[in-house]
Amino acid sequence: MKKLLLATAVAALSLSSVQAAPTLYGKLSLTLDQVSNADFTEDKVTELNSNASRLGVKGEEKITDSLSAVYLAEWEVSGDGDDETLKKRNRYAGLKFANVGTLKAGHYDSYFKTAAGSDQDIFNDNERLDFKDILVGEDRLSNVVGFETDPAMLAGLGFNIMFQQGEGSIDDAGEDRDGFGDSISTSVTYESDIGLALALAGNFDVQSKWAAAPGGKKVLYTDAIRLTGSYDFSNAGAEGLIIGGLFQQAEPSEEIAGFDDLEEQAFGLTLAYSIPSTPWTVKGEYVTAETSVNDEEGSMDRYGVVVDYKLNKQTKLYGVLAQTKADEDFFGFDEDKETVFGLGIDLKF
Repeated sequence: MKKLLLATAVAALSLSSVQAAPTLYGKLSLTLDQVSNADFTEDKVTELNSNASRLGVKGEEKITDSLSAVYLAEWEVSGDGDDETLKKRNRYAGLKFANVGTLKAGHYDSYFKTAAGSDQDIFNDNERLDFKDILVGEDRLSNVVGFETDPAMLAGLGFNIMFQQGEGSIDDAGEDRDGFGDSISTSVTYESDIGLALALAGNFDVQSKWAAAPGGKKVLYTDAIRLTGSYDFSNAGAEGLIIGGLFQQAEPSEEIAGFDDLEEQAFGLTLAYSIPSTPWTVKGEYVTAETSVNDEEGSMDRYGVVVDYKLNKQTKLYGVLAQTKADEDFFGFDEDKETVFGLGIDLKF
């Protein structure tokens, strides 16, 4: 009898250990890129780029039938060997309440950023073409506490809010940031069974990178609103076709000397078509950001196409052709366009 009880206990412990085992995951994404007018200069370069290749560990530990502990830690790795250092990406620990939501604390993507998914940013993670190089708000925030509701609780409707602590930093107006929720990032999302997805997101007093700023990139405390949407036409008889869109507006949270009425308005449109019964997917993107300041205006516009060939669920080959145009006088560039042609491999594990 004692042996039977011992065997049962060991089996239960082993099962518990298997269920609680963390998941190791990663991605290696490399492209051989030919870049003309690199960084809007006269340079022409050939590069092997590592496109946000990463390694991570994540897991969920059941505490009760309705409560679990969740965690994730992720690092960017240099697939091309240019950087030996592991760079921090998303990492958090939290509590997941069944059918309610998840409370998380750590360093991870703002809800403003995640409101734009792969259906709005086909060049996501690309070293040369990710639209973080055009749009305000593509930020990963430190010292944050966030809560995400479970969309299943409200028939596909989700509410997300993130509070960032300034921890004694100073804002652009010279004021101390030392309280709870000095910066807030929030979003409302909706996904339906008919293929429609929508998101409305807002950043309030969040330190963001202004990629399309006059005189070069700047980091400013910013208020911004982003609206995104996509529709999968498979539910309307056009299998494999998805169209996505984005609109956003941003301005500094405080007045900044020398930058009167600084503002960005941006718009994006994407289309993806996975050709039925084949491994091929064709994607196209157009995104534009118009910046105005001191009664002057300048814009950055990107046009691009990606062709994917899926070898299996984990591996794909792809080709990229894109061009970014800019007002060189407004931004202080030597050239008015940069062109990228690349061939790559994306391997997930």
